[in-house]
Amino acid sequence: MAIKYASGYRIDLTNKTLKPTGILVVNSSPDGAKVFANGKLLAATNSSLSLAPGKYTLEIKKNGFLPWKKDIVIEKELVTVADAFLFTEVPDLKPLTFSEVINPIISPDNSRIVYSVPLPNLDAGLWVLDLTDSLFNLSKSPRQIAKSRLGSDFAKAQYSWLPDSQQILVEFPASSNKYLLDANGLNQLSSANEISATLEQLETNWQKEKELQEKAKIKRLPLIMQQILATQAAELQFSPDNTKVLYEATASAQIPENLIPPVTAASTQKESRKIEPGKLYVYDLKEDRNFLIPFNVPKPTPTPKPLKSKITPTPTLFPPPASHISLLTPNWFPTSRHLVWIEGHKVTACEYDGTNLEVIYSGPFIFPYVFLTPSSNRLVVLTQIGTEPENKPNLFSVSLK
Repeated sequence: MAIKYASGYRIDLTNKTLKPTGILVVNSSPDGAKVFANGKLLAATNSSLSLAPGKYTLEIKKNGFLPWKKDIVIEKELVTVADAFLFTEVPDLKPLTFSEVINPIISPDNSRIVYSVPLPNLDAGLWVLDLTDSLFNLSKSPRQIAKSRLGSDFAKAQYSWLPDSQQILVEFPASSNKYLLDANGLNQLSSANEISATLEQLETNWQKEKELQEKAKIKRLPLIMQQILATQAAELQFSPDNTKVLYEATASAQIPENLIPPVTAASTQKESRKIEPGKLYVYDLKEDRNFLIPFNVPKPTPTPKPLKSKITPTPTLFPPPASHISLLTPNWFPTSRHLVWIEGHKVTACEYDGTNLEVIYSGPFIFPYVFLTPSSNRLVVLTQIGTEPENKPNLFSVSLK
């Protein structure tokens, strides 16, 4: 009897028999939300429920947060897990900087933003804002890493992060000099950090390192999926926990069933194993499931043919990753369960299986400067509050929980 009970069977007093059920484990962040199944209130989140096998519309609601909804299938003697991340209905804006911010660029690991303050501001120069959470959840103050002077105005320079998120490459338009600056301290522009002669080799080394890292991640996929992604997909982006991969299909393909042994109580959401070019998908490595993402991929604009020239081009700044140009296309949220992107002048999110499409921020921001942070609690936006001349664009934290 105890074994049957542990397997999900319950006593049916009407028929005097043991009735098979399934177990639904419901979690939410934040916790204490109400759980509804087919419109009926069952319990609060962070609990386990016994339900008769069948299809259910599951809803999780908490005052002050956007509702969560998903159709699930409960199977007898199996455990189904529902994890709901609830976004706040009214995000709160808090200033992170107070001088004028020009050209903010986020680091590859989303942990820091570099930006410039223009002359004649007394704080003119290059600054770095740390986005990692501190003790007691207090915001960290920006740190100046280089000072502007006449002829070296960082607000007019080109700059980008190196792949290690520890150094910044700077080029001034008035000269061909390129400087490598340490993001962790105050720098002086000198011959010691001028790297024009070695930049090309640096870029080559960086590209090789990136390719090795990507190959290591791809090798974890089933062989057939590796082949599909190599020949019929582009723009691969692994989730922070490396359990899922976002990709754009470049050609039609059929992903075979059961590339790995079936996983007990895997996701019951509708998947798309037939992929079509120009659409975004997420492949779940752990469950061998493939989901269509509700995002319209922009059609590429024709690239004009460059004019022929006998001049050998000089090495350019490192090409910025997708996150450096903000969320114009979906990027992974820190939870590894959500994707976030800019849609019009709103910030949209959905779960990795394409469900729960929600607008999570519709407040003011200067397009397209919206940035993810290492924490799932907030975004960072560039915006200007008020129309007075003294109100300059600055970085603000947007609370999501």
